[in-house]
Amino acid sequence: MSNKSTALEKWWFPTSDYRGRRPSVWLFGGAGVEQAWTANPLIPLVGDYDFAVWRMPGRSVRKDEPDPTSLRAVGREIAESIAEIGAVRPVLSGLSFGGLLAFVATQELEKLGVQVGRFVPIVSACPNEWRMGAVYAWLNGGPVRYTKRRLAAADKAGKLPPELSGANREVMQRPYVADLTAGFREWSHSVIKTSITDISASDEQRLHISNLTRWRPYTRGEFDSITSTGGHFFYREHPEVVSRVFDRESEIAYSGGF
Repeated sequence: MSNKSTALEKWWFPTSDYRGRRPSVWLFGGAGVEQAWTANPLIPLVGDYDFAVWRMPGRSVRKDEPDPTSLRAVGREIAESIAEIGAVRPVLSGLSFGGLLAFVATQELEKLGVQVGRFVPIVSACPNEWRMGAVYAWLNGGPVRYTKRRLAAADKAGKLPPELSGANREVMQRPYVADLTAGFREWSHSVIKTSITDISASDEQRLHISNLTRWRPYTRGEFDSITSTGGHFFYREHPEVVSRVFDRESEIAYSGGF
């Protein structure tokens, strides 16, 4: 099996096989979820671009490599796989925790000399908020214990994220804790050259830093901010907001017109 084939297997292409030499969007899901949970609302609206969703390690589809609790290791694997595939100025995007993962992957791609077309965080905490959360976590028993206590408190208050409710709650909580723990352990938040389009929600209550320019300090390129009606999971009701950004940014990036 070729290196490119191996790299492609680390991604899910829900609308068509990877065609290459065309605009592309590479999406990263929220903490703890399977790739389909994040992608399904967007699939009917995917335009004329390659659409890939990261198969996060430690889930049912990928159980061994790499260590899913090391965000930097995962970020390097993402970057190496995209470089091996040969995507032209790819757009990287992530929902919630996935935004931090996409940011780290963008850093790693830039280290490899790969030009990223755009970084699009979706209702995602900026690195400074993760940094503050990390300090608080270490002062309260460490990232793992802090995340578990936070999850238990949300469960008791009936405020668990929808992906963690139901019969599979205990199974889903393990990767959720692993992802948030990885986020609290990631301290390298260097500025990227890649331009950013941040997508926020008007009724967001999970992000402490609600400033619509919270991602602005993390790029030396252009910065745009878009706000949609709704809360943290707005895109499940209004996926067209995200799809329009993907349509526009992937085409501009691929053409080199940014």
